Amino acid sequence: MRPVRRRAVIVVLPFVLAWAVVVATYAGLRDRLPDPLATHFGADGRADGFTGTGAFLSVVTAVLLGSGLLTLVPTLRLTKGLGAQRFAVALGYGLSGLLGYAFASLLFANANADADADANADADATRVSRVSLPLWHLGIALAVAAVMGALGVLLASRDAASATGPGKGPAAPRLPLAEGEVATWTRSVGSPVLVTVGAGTALPGAVLVAVGSGMGALLIFVGLVCAALARCRVTVDRRGLAVAPWFAPRPRMRIALDRIERATSREAAALSLGGWGYRVRGGGSALVFRSGDALFLTLTTGREFAVTVDDAATAAALLNTLIERDRPTAGERG
Repeated sequence: MRPVRRRAVIVVLPFVLAWAVVVATYAGLRDRLPDPLATHFGADGRADGFTGTGAFLSVVTAVLLGSGLLTLVPTLRLTKGLGAQRFAVALGYGLSGLLGYAFASLLFANANADADADANADADATRVSRVSLPLWHLGIALAVAAVMGALGVLLASRDAASATGPGKGPAAPRLPLAEGEVATWTRSVGSPVLVTVGAGTALPGAVLVAVGSGMGALLIFVGLVCAALARCRVTVDRRGLAVAPWFAPRPRMRIALDRIERATSREAAALSLGGWGYRVRGGGSALVFRSGDALFLTLTTGREFAVTVDDAATAAALLNTLIERDRPTAGERG
């Protein structure tokens, strides 16, 4: 597994596990939980805030998985400095432990409040009024966070990714094309990271739908869209560069030949381009599916566009040949 991919798994894993533990706890205690749940407590440990059982799972999903994503992005951008990487991973692990224990302890506190409740129509109100969460739970939560943080330090990747800028490779050679000869280059490229993100979003959504939460449908939709766009086809021909989904010619991104000044290719790490997916950064943009071979275009505006794809050297050579042979000169355009 590549260092960048390994680090992504390490960062996200505790949040996913914490979410799974809380959902499993909820499923196991569901028949004993009042509705609404006591979810906020005063200094005396007595409940003073409440949340419906269905909304509780939506909040748990948003907080835990959202925190995981918010932790992942800055952690992966730390391409230099082992100490900073370890601190960021440790902070994420500690946060996942703190939140996971807090949510699970809330469920147990609510479930255990039914011992003296009357079996009548007001049973839920009676039970929830008796829920308490003593302050010593905060100490346990902090201890769990400390243990998880230490585990994060141990698991933190020791690899500092290189962050060299795009477009610094040697100029691509031309392809020997005769006048009027037609040539097309095309390759498909997929992103295991985007597939994983799509699946990691859709599967929790399916679980939420199964337990009756309306937020699940949105997560399923976002996950399926992400997974569907995780594989695309890159094409170079006399019209320029086009990138389209593997299953349909549209929607697509096209950069016309007359907008391209030159093309080069080189190896690039996904993080050096800003991460996965469509990235906008100072001086240009990129479509990043994975680390590896990448095609870089210098546009006539001075900006750069990059797309990660195999055999990028051939694509760059063909583009340079077509630019030199087919693109109209300024006099011809004027």
